[in-house]
Amino acid sequence: MQLNGKQVIDRHNRPNVIQAVALKAFFINDGVYQDPYDISSVTIFKEDENLPPSGILGTNGLLSSSLTSTSILMTFGCSAAAVGLAPTTYTGGADASGIYKINDGEYAVVLNGNQADLRGFYNHHGSGLVVTNSASATGNYIDAWTVKFASNSEYQTILNRFTLHRDKFFAVTEPLRFKATNKLLNKRVTFGSQIDLKIATEVSLENKNIDSSVHNIFKDSIIASAMVEIKKVNENPSLPSRVTVSAFSDTSSVVNIAADNTILFNWQTERLKTHSKTSSGDMGSLTGPYTVQVKYSLLDQTIYSPLMHVIVT
Repeated sequence: MQLNGKQVIDRHNRPNVIQAVALKAFFINDGVYQDPYDISSVTIFKEDENLPPSGILGTNGLLSSSLTSTSILMTFGCSAAAVGLAPTTYTGGADASGIYKINDGEYAVVLNGNQADLRGFYNHHGSGLVVTNSASATGNYIDAWTVKFASNSEYQTILNRFTLHRDKFFAVTEPLRFKATNKLLNKRVTFGSQIDLKIATEVSLENKNIDSSVHNIFKDSIIASAMVEIKKVNENPSLPSRVTVSAFSDTSSVVNIAADNTILFNWQTERLKTHSKTSSGDMGSLTGPYTVQVKYSLLDQTIYSPLMHVIVT
């Protein structure tokens, strides 16, 4: 995905220690994505040195007061004026230690191993520590989110895990030949729905002489920079035959990629009512056939999928 035009790698996409890794958390209340009242901090620890819960948490379920600057590898926070910062404020620099709101209930921090002096401010229990990122080795890590879900609730700490891999440098004697196929799993959508369009993507290597260990590397998610374009198909000859509803550039920062290379785009069909093309009359009926196309990077290739069709009823 992209954050303010800068490429970041999802935690499930085999990130290595020198990449900018987006550590996302999704917050759900009663079956819907919902913003928490406050996110105090996101703190990074080495898993094998701080096995939960005793290594990180105190008796109150929050981060322990005995944590030191050597056990804290990196910390993220944001101003008291907002639960999450706007993605447009992400710079990728040394001070890019904010918590960014991507969408309702969807937040991310970016652990940038390529930014040697990335630093954050850790102030739990009044410690006032300035922490410079030291998550610089391969292995398993913990990202601890200290969250207050409602104004009258207590803070609690949620523990997630991620892995940083070593660089997968290898040499081959012939160019890698990828085969990528895409399939839209949604066939019909009821108008007014807010639904994830799911595009399953199968990626395989066609080189028969490549070692199986190389094939295994590409079994995990390797898609980058995924975008989705949606167009309305008009059968009325007095209207434009294709009307763009969402362009690739509109979706570059909000598309998610699952660990199995499935591309996800949350489509709010209700917004079609206020679309500029609806106001101009170019859209015609809001129900009917639409085309979906995905664009993504795969090694040195830019892939455009064939047009896939979905019916809005």
